[in-house]
Order: sequence, then structure tokens, then C-alpha cells
Amino acid sequence: MRRRGEHVSGVKGFTLIEVIIAIGILAISLASLFQIIASSRARIAKAEEGWHNMHMLTQAAEYVLLHRAEMVDDVDREFFPYRDYQVNISYEDVLDEQIDDDFKSIEGQLPLELCVIELLNLKTTGKETVGTLEIERIVYEDEGLEPE
Repeated sequence: MRRRGEHVSGVKGFTLIEVIIAIGILAISLASLFQIIASSRARIAKAEEGWHNMHMLTQAAEYVLLHRAEMVDDVDREFFPYRDYQVNISYEDVLDEQIDDDFKSIEGQLPLELCVIELLNLKTTGKETVGTLEIERIVYEDEGLEPE
């Protein structure tokens, strides 16, 4: 029989300081892991918001391109059902210096215009612009020139 205070030979336990240090290392590791998880969630949310904004912009661009002969000022709410967002469409002439030299010398080249589509977030104060898409499109002056 063993007496009180005797240790079994070959068996050694951990001291209190070793246990405290191990728990401290474990706590630091868990805190780092939770911080990485939180930052990755924030990046995922930001990427999802960016994808959603680009989806809305391309949806508005598709609407504008479908109405190729007419200059559209606003997107129909049936086609663009996002109540918290607004689309602003403006048109600018493309200047000769903005056109690549390879395309300037093409015979019968129709004039181009720049269609600027802005996506505004109405939930924020001041209607924050969350995305802009610029599309160069051909100006059809005569309906007989328009492709079918």
C-alpha cells in the first residue's frame, strides 16, 4: 500500500503553472480562429453585395440594350423590381479621340454613343451610387440601318 504523499514510480502529473499556460495558449488560438471566421464572413457579405449590385446593373443594361433604337431614360419597374434601388441612365457622344485608331478608318462606321448606367441605393442618405456601368452603343440614325 502507498502512503499519503507517495507517487507511483514512473507516473508524473502536470503542475498548475503548466496547465495554466496550456489553457492560455488554447485561448489565444481560439481567439485567432474566431477573428479569422468573423473577417471571412465580412468578406463573403461584401462579395455577395458586390455580386448583387452587378446583377442589378447588368439587368438594367440588358433593358437599355433591348431598346436599341430609342434612348431610354428609366427602367420599367416590372423589369427592375428593386424598390430600394434606382437606375439613372444618361447618354454622351463618343469623341473621335476616344475611339481606337483601328476603328476610325472603317468605311461606313456608324457613330457611337456612351450609355452610362448608374445604380443608386435609396436606403442610404443622399442616394449613394453603388455601381456604374458604361456601354458604347451604335447610334442608328435611320431605321433602315438597324439590324434585325
